[in-house]
Amino acid sequence: MDIGKRHVAAGILTWIGIVGVLVLVAGPTEFVESASDLSRTRLLGLLLLKAIGTISMGLVLYTVSRGAGLNVSPVESIFLNATISCVNNFTPFGQASGLPVGGLIISKWTGHPFEKGVAALSTKELVGFTPGILVMLFGGSYIVLSNAAIPERVRSLVAVFTLSIATFVLVLIFVYRNPAVARRQIRRFVAALNHRVDYLPRISKIDEAEIHRRVDGFTESIGQISSNRSAVVVAATLTTIATTTQGVLLWVALGGVGVHISLALAIFIVPVSLLASAVPTPGGTGGIEGAQILLLLAVSEGNRSTIITAVVLTRGLVYWTPIVIGSLTLAGIQFRKWWLS
Repeated sequence: MDIGKRHVAAGILTWIGIVGVLVLVAGPTEFVESASDLSRTRLLGLLLLKAIGTISMGLVLYTVSRGAGLNVSPVESIFLNATISCVNNFTPFGQASGLPVGGLIISKWTGHPFEKGVAALSTKELVGFTPGILVMLFGGSYIVLSNAAIPERVRSLVAVFTLSIATFVLVLIFVYRNPAVARRQIRRFVAALNHRVDYLPRISKIDEAEIHRRVDGFTESIGQISSNRSAVVVAATLTTIATTTQGVLLWVALGGVGVHISLALAIFIVPVSLLASAVPTPGGTGGIEGAQILLLLAVSEGNRSTIITAVVLTRGLVYWTPIVIGSLTLAGIQFRKWWLS
């Protein structure tokens, strides 16, 4: 799958449309007034926090890529990760549908097989769940058991959510302990998708032996990375820094427009809201913003306009940073291909 001009246009127009709706809901005048309340110091702080998060996630990709045997430098990894995040902004369901394109980008840049690139990105996403899951488990438990300031109805929903995350963790542990079972299930899933390809125009089926080879290459690369415990620990630490940075980013923006919540609550809201990226819009646009706004309205005393302003500003920064960096990187990849041809 390639990302064409139509995907880019759809992604950007969707983002502009959703932000436009949010600004109208907040009130254009109120939105501008709230945004104007942000001091220059806070704006510089937001940019610095976003830079730290971008660098941290790029180094996560570097760590897992080295574990998979991909020879990329830290600087290359930062730009490649931004490029893949840029691609995710233009594909439905975010990372889920952007993963194959990201694997293709890594393959083109490094010259290694496609499966290695997908394995590195899959491991990065799995490692990325670690801090988010911990934040959701411990943060959710804290809200349910200790934070009496949260409305009872919200605390009940958080309790159900936390139990669901705990169940998901148990499933992941089972898969990790039974890799052979996981490999068989992946083969069956891919084979089932392959059989459905006959119903799609201009797409041909893949040979069964080729499927087994690719799945085996993918799972072996995953095993190669996960067996390197030091790499996994470093990647999880860097991801924790990036996740925490996003929470601090939201907290700083909220404080700048006069909405005051605890830092722990802001950090908890970020990974929970990211689950809404599963909505079928380019990059999950609208789902994450809507989730953050609803959660903040439920747990804070801020008014609608100021909360929407803070969310739009922080999510806009998160959305556009990889687009700018990724576009430059994609141009560099094309130039490199032209130069070597």
